[in-house]
Order: sequence, then structure tokens, then C-alpha cells
Amino acid sequence: MSFTSRFTGYCRCQLVLINPALNRRRIYFLEICQGLFHVVLFRAWGRIGYRVRCKEEWYPRIEDAVKEANRLYREKTRKGYRETTLK
Repeated sequence: MSFTSRFTGYCRCQLVLINPALNRRRIYFLEICQGLFHVVLFRAWGRIGYRVRCKEEWYPRIEDAVKEANRLYREKTRKGYRETTLK
């Protein structure tokens, strides 16, 4: 899978970063979905087992949301996050 084309349309992914030696247990969630008038890029992040922070960004075109989601995905994978299956 190419990092530049992880998102191509409406979809979601979950990333985790677990490093017991550094006491790091983090989660990051990305989803591109259709809003009423715009395309929504939804993000959630935080420590596993604790309350997560959320953010929504609205885009007029899906191409803009896909570009930003791929940028965020590349940024997180460079920091050590790995994709997991959604439950």
C-alpha cells in the first residue's frame, strides 16, 4: 500500500502507537464522510482507555479532504503509528 494513496474517497482508518518502555499507548482515528452540504474529515486522538479529543473539518470537495487525510496519515506513520482493524 502506498502512503500517498491510503485515502481515495470515503473511508476510515484507525492507527495505534504502543510502546510500553516509554509508557505510550495512543490511538488516532481518521474518517472521511459525507456531510449534509460538505465533505467532513473527522479526527479523534488520545491515550487508549481515556477520553479522546475530536475535531471535524469541512471541505467543499472530496479531493481536498482526501489530500489532508493522506497528509495526516503520512505524518502519523512517520511517528511510529501503525494501522489496525476497526472494531
